[in-house]
Amino acid sequence: MQIIRHQDLVETPWKNGGGITRNIAEQRDERSTLWRLSMADVDGDGAFSSFPGLTRILTVIKGDGMVLHGPHGDMQARYAQPVRFDGGVPVRATLTQGPIRDFNLMFDTARCAGDAQTMREAGPREVGQAGQTCVLHVIAGAALVDGAELGVGDTAISRDAPLHFDLAQDGVALTITLRPQG
Repeated sequence: MQIIRHQDLVETPWKNGGGITRNIAEQRDERSTLWRLSMADVDGDGAFSSFPGLTRILTVIKGDGMVLHGPHGDMQARYAQPVRFDGGVPVRATLTQGPIRDFNLMFDTARCAGDAQTMREAGPREVGQAGQTCVLHVIAGAALVDGAELGVGDTAISRDAPLHFDLAQDGVALTITLRPQG
């Protein structure tokens, strides 16, 4: 298992130059990206970077939210509510009440299946199963993973095994599972 601390993340420019992201983890092969986890601060309205061939699941983890305007209509991206969309379609965001931070899961749908869920119930939990990459990202409060305390913005990743954690009473976390396709 790997623990990635928020304070250790490095800021990098967005693909389209419109802001800053912090890459958390990714899996690549000789062809391309299989999956990627990142966090971005969004300070204003604007266009998203295009990632053809990748599915995106975006979750607002700080702030009120935003409206994602795409070719198939508008999607509401609210706090701690994952939103799934095609990373290759043009999307423009309008903030609803000021700056936000979002957590992004992107994955190659042809080679990987991914899912994200919000956890709010305190106590011991398990996410995923053998053969999956399992992720826990703390949005609010804290969680214990294998005796290590995770705070806001920290991420734990377990590869090929379920991830066991204990969410604090005031905790909100995002759980992610990724599994190979085909």
